[in-house]
Amino acid sequence: MTDVLPDIPRAVTGLAEWLACVVYLLALPRRFGPFGTAALFAAGFVTLTVIQLLAGALPLQFWMPGMALAALGMGAFIAGVAKLGPRDVAYVTARAFVLAELVASLEWQLHSYYFHPTPGVSSPPAVATLVVAYCIVFGGAYLLERRHFDGAPPAIGWRTLSIAFAMVAITFSLSNLSFLTPNTPFSGTVSMQVFYIRTLVDLAGYIALYAQHEQLRTQRADLELAAMDAMLRTQHDQYLAAKRDIEQVSRASHDLKHQLTVIRAELDPARRDSHLDALEESLNQFGAAFDTGNPVLDAILTSKARYCQTRGINFTCVADGRSLGFVETMDLANIAGNALDNAIESVMRLPDKEQWLIRVAIHDQGGFVVLRFENYFDGELRYADGQIATRKAGDGHGLGLKSIRNAAEKYGGKATVTHEGNWFGLTVLMPVS
Repeated sequence: MTDVLPDIPRAVTGLAEWLACVVYLLALPRRFGPFGTAALFAAGFVTLTVIQLLAGALPLQFWMPGMALAALGMGAFIAGVAKLGPRDVAYVTARAFVLAELVASLEWQLHSYYFHPTPGVSSPPAVATLVVAYCIVFGGAYLLERRHFDGAPPAIGWRTLSIAFAMVAITFSLSNLSFLTPNTPFSGTVSMQVFYIRTLVDLAGYIALYAQHEQLRTQRADLELAAMDAMLRTQHDQYLAAKRDIEQVSRASHDLKHQLTVIRAELDPARRDSHLDALEESLNQFGAAFDTGNPVLDAILTSKARYCQTRGINFTCVADGRSLGFVETMDLANIAGNALDNAIESVMRLPDKEQWLIRVAIHDQGGFVVLRFENYFDGELRYADGQIATRKAGDGHGLGLKSIRNAAEKYGGKATVTHEGNWFGLTVLMPVS
């Protein structure tokens, strides 16, 4: 039975594998610019086609090694173009391999139904069928996969990769079982039945891999949401603590007035100096205080400034917060608190304390309120999932900046990051409403 089955032309299989890789590469971060990427795309097409042609010339007993070589070629193509780690390359290769098998099987099933026993893809109708089928299926796959990756690495763990590989192995084995032997409960005995089984199994495998990644994205989104919520509550708690500190300062000012009265009346120089030292210590405790016109911003800036003062960080701030009344307390605490926490964390990594510098400027400009946070840093930017991260990977990296962006977008604004030399800047721009 298998001897009379029309085989998929090797060049067509190579084209399907190349297009499957391209579908994922278009949705992933790439190593090079347009010209370098285009050159690698062309080289990948030639390589995968040559591998298939060489594998087709081998005896039947080398069919499995030939398929393994084709999969390795797809992996090398993806690794050369995409900026991914080894696990991510293996994962994307597995998904691209199943997609290529599915599309090649589906198109050849259509070809065999309409054009059998015409060999190969030579007639204009056969070529048109291939082009239309590939455009529709690969185009649809790209639209689906784009939302899964969207320019960021998948950051796959070993467990997810192992499950994906198991799915690919089962899918490939069952879909090609009829070509190896018809004497199993899962094999077909009629030519078109074999094609139907192969296409259906490949489709099931692709859906299973897609569902696996969808579940992974949902789990990550839930974890990220919980982490951002915890971060937001932490910033709000810090704001409440800072507010209590300011109220404590107000109460302490009454006691300081009495101390000044005692100092003025003291005639003994030694005791007067002692009183002055005690007064200076009290003032240092509450030294950094801000009056920006926004009580929430006052509390946050005062709290962070005092923290910087105790750590020896040079903190400079010029702020007018009168236009920030439209921003909810939680959101303002989130924006200013996270921005300053990131800046403090960054400068404290520097070995030279002379470089522990933070600058803050908040003002109105052209109907917008501008919040600008700058800090000195080591000049090395850290990235995670395609975004600048403020922490090491695995330590809630990037959530602070993401939370700030979400808060700014809530008011029709945006948050942008810049770096010039050793100065890192975060600017939050929101229209005054």
